[in-house]
Amino acid sequence: MLNVMAQTQGLSISNDRFVSHFVHDLRACLRAADALPDWIEEDLKGVTDKLPESVHRHLADIKTNAQRADRLINSVRELCNLDDQIYASEIIDLRQTVQAVVNDSATPSDFEIKVEMVEQLCLVPPDAVQSVVRALLDNAFKHYGTNAGTVIVTNIDTQGALWVSDNGQGILERYHESIFDPFATLQSRDIIEGSGLGLTIARKQVENWGGTLKVIPEGPLKGATLQIKF
Repeated sequence: MLNVMAQTQGLSISNDRFVSHFVHDLRACLRAADALPDWIEEDLKGVTDKLPESVHRHLADIKTNAQRADRLINSVRELCNLDDQIYASEIIDLRQTVQAVVNDSATPSDFEIKVEMVEQLCLVPPDAVQSVVRALLDNAFKHYGTNAGTVIVTNIDTQGALWVSDNGQGILERYHESIFDPFATLQSRDIIEGSGLGLTIARKQVENWGGTLKVIPEGPLKGATLQIKF
């Protein structure tokens, strides 16, 4: 598609350069949209008590949507670049890799992550594994249904797979496959922030190393359980 666009405009640029220029210019517009409300608020100091509350609400909405669009651009670019990325595989201890991700994760204060794992050596790209585990944890936090809960990451009695299981509201069976579709979301983005591409990117990363990522109907907790096979 990008080649066609470049040829139509008589350009001799690569897809990568086209995407880079496009993203750079679009993000410059979004940065302005993110900053302008702050400048307007600064200019309005001294008269804020004379302005309707809706003015401040609309300015906040501009910032929210600019930031949302910026995250979407980043996710789209990451998804588009996955096929061109080459990850070097190496033997890792899955338990240590998962624990490192959990230690570095921005876990909501009222959530508990339990790592219940035995040693498991895998020949996989370490960075990709960390990215996928991080995405599944973030997905569990966002879609749990409450602000507090439990997430278990385990490879015990999983026949070599890794399970990320939560005790939240779960995923209806009819959505077990569609949640991996681009821009799929079970709730409005006004309720749950996200690009709708997190699980799409995670599945593509797993498939790139020859594995599978899917929802399984039963896990250690009553909510959703996602399974990574290596």
